[in-house]
Amino acid sequence: MGKIEVDIMENGGGSASSTVISPSMYEEFCLPYDKQIHTALRAGGTKTVYHLCGGHMPLLELVAQNNADGIETLTPPGMGADCNMTEAAKRVGYKLFFIGGFDQNAGFENGTKKNIEEQVHALFKAKPNGGYICSPSDHFFTGDPENIKYFVDVCKSCKY
Repeated sequence: MGKIEVDIMENGGGSASSTVISPSMYEEFCLPYDKQIHTALRAGGTKTVYHLCGGHMPLLELVAQNNADGIETLTPPGMGADCNMTEAAKRVGYKLFFIGGFDQNAGFENGTKKNIEEQVHALFKAKPNGGYICSPSDHFFTGDPENIKYFVDVCKSCKY
């Protein structure tokens, strides 16, 4: 197939979340196929990010075996999932880049500047040597535009 002219390809989805599928089922039914897909994309020069919607922590090491380059959404407990960015970085951060992790309900909808700063700085601190794209961990439909602008400014101030 050759090189796909995209920056990154996303694979995965909610069906591979640990809130839907057990690690043993993931290992048996998802891992072999995801590994083939990601290996083929990588051979063509395309990077992949693996999307897990919901539970992440029980699947981290398995996802790190599926030949993806990164993982997202990294949804925190405040958003109804289980990601602990610091622990995730310790366990698989050397194998995968991370995207997500920001609790937009606490930040955009109900946030204060202090809350936004604390969240963003904690997320970047979890991956201090790079390999992290700070973004909301899920879709958001409401939010204070000033909080969203402030989030962008705080993210811009984080440099590796």
